[in-house]
Parts: sequence; structure tokens; C-alpha cells
Amino acid sequence: MSTIPEVFTSDLFPENIGTKEFRSLTYIFFDQFNLPTAEQLEQAKAAGWSLITWGWWNSDIDLEDTELEDITDEGDSLPKLTDEFAASSLRTFDLDSQGLPNDDREPQPIEEADSLDDIFSEDKAWGLVAISCPNWQVPAACEWLGCMNVGEPFEIAQVLKVWQNNWGVEALAFGGEEDDADLLLRVPEESGDLLKAFAVASDQVITYKNDDLGLLASLWFD
Repeated sequence: MSTIPEVFTSDLFPENIGTKEFRSLTYIFFDQFNLPTAEQLEQAKAAGWSLITWGWWNSDIDLEDTELEDITDEGDSLPKLTDEFAASSLRTFDLDSQGLPNDDREPQPIEEADSLDDIFSEDKAWGLVAISCPNWQVPAACEWLGCMNVGEPFEIAQVLKVWQNNWGVEALAFGGEEDDADLLLRVPEESGDLLKAFAVASDQVITYKNDDLGLLASLWFD
């Protein structure tokens, strides 16, 4: 079991509802059902952990009676992360080695939201989770199935890794069911090329400028 960073027991974070171990990772579930703040993200990253608002964790879930294995495919495991696998994952989403469009697919229109509620509704009551892994691994660690019509969770994780390494993109939230196909990203610097990459990899992109978190982009996969 990973040592729980002190910051997660500080006043910066709400009550720890429960902790679970899965795939050699530690998952901490908080009594917070909205997006993480910029300060929470910064402190978690400094501790070597990631934060995600995850649709699978909500006020209806009884953590004591639920195993994380229940949300994964039987026998599913992390593929060997070779350079060949990373390149193949990028091609799956029509991206080149830099995570930019490879010109195989036309980008979809990019929309701009009028409010945060248009891309992330707190009415859904998705809960905050800290995971002992880099942020790019979170879609795989949570077995997020929102992009299954395009690629596997481990493949979108590889795409996110490239976007993080090149631009500092962070995953903020995603649903807990296959039909919760929105992936909410934090984009530190607005970039036309990067937004175009989002619009090629996914079927819909909606952006919104948040006072605390900066530029957000919601990616939807058909």
C-alpha cells in the first residue's frame, strides 16, 4: 500500500471516505463531488499523485461493498508500454508522434460553452479520487470506457501522456459508464494546433474558460 501523503489529510481536502488497493495502485475517495481546485491539483501533483472527478464514484456507491475489480474486464491487464504500442495508440486516434493531427481525419467543429455547467454538471455528483499514479495513466487506472468505439483505455492514456509531456494537459473528469463519453481536460495554454488535435481525436470539443482552472476542453467520443 502506498503511503498516504499528508496533504490528503490537511484542510485542503475534505473527509477521506475510503481507500482501496487495485493494480498495485492506491485509490483515495473523498467527500467532494465537484471538480478539483487548482490548488488541490498542484498539491497532489507535488506529492506524485493524480486527482480525477470520476463518475463511477458517486453518492450512491457503498465503497465497503464494492470492489474495483467489478468495473474492469475479466483478466484485463496493462499492456507492455513499448514505443511501438505508444505509436499505435496515437494512430488509433489519427494523431502523429507529437500528438497532433496526422491529416487522416478532418477535425470536428470546436464549440465554446457559456458556463461550466454546459461541460460539467455538478448535478451528476461525481466524486473526487486521488490515485497513486501519473495523471496520464488515470483513464487506464479507472478503466474509462468512454472512448471504446475508438480505442482502449490504455490507448487514450498513451495519447494523454503525449499531450501532457508536450503541453501539460491534465485529465480532470470522466464518467463511470460506457455512455459517459466525455473526457474533461485542463489545458494550461491555449493552442490552435492542440485544440485541432482534440477535434481530430474525438467527435466533439467544447471549451470553457474557468476562473480557477483556466482553459477547459470537453472531448466527446461517439
